[in-house]
Amino acid sequence: NNNNNNNNNNNKIWIELARPQVHGYDLTTLTSISTKAHPYWMVSGADEKELRVFDAPKTTLRMLQAIGGGNAGGSEKGKTNDSLSVERVERAYIPSLGLSNKAEAADGAEEEEEIMATKGSKEEQDDTPAAAATTTIPHEQKLPSERDLGVLSLWPEVRKLYGHNTELFCLTSTVTARTALPASYRGDDGDDDVAIVASSAKARDVENASIRLWDVEQGTCLQILKGGHRSTVAALSFSPNGQYLSSSGKDRRLCIWRRNTAKGDDDHSSPLFSLATAVDSAHKRIVWSVHFCPFDSTILASGSRDGCIKIWKILEAPQEQTSQENSCTIEELYSFEPCARAGKKADSVTALSFAPKPRKTQQQGDSAVLAIGVESGLIELWQVPLVREAGSVDCCSVLECLPIDTCHASSVTKLAWKPLREEEANNEPQLITLASSSMDYGCRIFEVKL
Repeated sequence: NNNNNNNNNNNKIWIELARPQVHGYDLTTLTSISTKAHPYWMVSGADEKELRVFDAPKTTLRMLQAIGGGNAGGSEKGKTNDSLSVERVERAYIPSLGLSNKAEAADGAEEEEEIMATKGSKEEQDDTPAAAATTTIPHEQKLPSERDLGVLSLWPEVRKLYGHNTELFCLTSTVTARTALPASYRGDDGDDDVAIVASSAKARDVENASIRLWDVEQGTCLQILKGGHRSTVAALSFSPNGQYLSSSGKDRRLCIWRRNTAKGDDDHSSPLFSLATAVDSAHKRIVWSVHFCPFDSTILASGSRDGCIKIWKILEAPQEQTSQENSCTIEELYSFEPCARAGKKADSVTALSFAPKPRKTQQQGDSAVLAIGVESGLIELWQVPLVREAGSVDCCSVLECLPIDTCHASSVTKLAWKPLREEEANNEPQLITLASSSMDYGCRIFEVKL
């Protein structure tokens, strides 16, 4: 994202800086675990059994810094400069007969010679990301070429996480859950909790339908959550305060897992999470997406192939009951269908995501904004009241159906809002960025005024 040092939004562009992973298997899922210690870490899952963890090389960071005007890499000023001082490789290499990106230059020496032989002149060599970042040519000429993206922009693989017996299906992390409002769920010292990654795999039985929790920093599996599901878990979401994990999928069961150990508790003898409550047949068909509200950890949305979106509220049980199963209950607040139709029925809901800040209304107070993607490729924005008074007739209402010509030609696979920066959190109104991906192999980026 580049404004070219101009506040005019018409000059804002989005460019491809790197292709961290070029894989032999279809990539199915991805999650960020960006923390202060590792600001560029990410985890990917493909049609294989292991999770792969990547970190940015110097080449990508220099390109990011050059194009971003020196403040690349997020809301923390100088983040890229600090990261360049950390020991990093120039770029990664992928062996001819391998699937893992290697950090050692020896692994890619032959490939490097072939690439340099084709360049032919110093002028061509100056087009590489590493060289471009050190020159003063206009930023339009610094953009990486197709060859650079496919070969020179690979990220080194820093971890592999083993444990699943079948192909990976879904990933999420506590970091992506809480980045919508960066300071809301941090301690007084400003430090983040240990980043926890949750993963699921394809399953046809209870054993393989388990969810694994990972400490990526240590490269260990913290816990295996069993007994919640009977088939593939297709949707996972952490609450922004890290206390809850929601899961659902092909068995149509919605499970809420509750964290047992309070922050700062050093007792690791008890399980980290346990099943707190569950709703059997939460929907009539497979549940494709669940998402916690970024500013209210008790509000959860679910979307299903049955063409229905449901909003749920988690209610904590009395203090004396919170240490065991059924420590909380969940109730359905709202149920509604998208405007998009597939014949006479509502179109299947394939993705949904809450906006990172509430929308203020005179009639209903603060309401959440929910982006909904459907199987036909359309995207809708809905207003969701956060509080439902007894006897109230308040319900969810559609704010906008995005124009057909700006949406997708096939099923929406993922929706995600750009995290708010600290200085943006209280701006009224403001433009917030929404990104979508689809089975049509396209990505769309929208700006929504809240």
